[in-house]
Amino acid sequence: MIGRATAEYDENKTDLFTGAYLNYTTNSGFGGTVLGRISSNNAGIDAGVHYFKASKKFVIYALLSININNELLYSWFSILRFTPDLNKQWKLYSSLELFSAFSDIGHLSSVQRVRIGLDKKGNQFGVAVNLHESRYSASIDINPGIFFRKQFQ
Repeated sequence: MIGRATAEYDENKTDLFTGAYLNYTTNSGFGGTVLGRISSNNAGIDAGVHYFKASKKFVIYALLSININNELLYSWFSILRFTPDLNKQWKLYSSLELFSAFSDIGHLSSVQRVRIGLDKKGNQFGVAVNLHESRYSASIDINPGIFFRKQFQ
């Protein structure tokens, strides 16, 4: 389950997202996914194919999916994380998330989320940058800030 809240202070806007991923992964790392999602803008169910590989220091997750509704919507979502040990108590936390949405008219929007920080016992914090590109805007929205994250194990 992924939950996310993002606040843009200069525009006084908050964006909420919750997604429940049901994944079946084979030994090769490939598998099927069903995703239920609710956000500030919409809700829906997606189905797709994913690739997942993880170790103590890195995670790779990539999902190509289609929205199950009346109109054709498809997306690409990926997470790349690298968390090497700095010492016995601390780890470096680095993460890159990429999301792009498309329809029959082409590219709709893309989001890139970059996180660099520290991790101690699954408590992660540091600096963040979110970038948003939309088909309907000529500019890229850049939203820098800080992040706090809890990884449950």
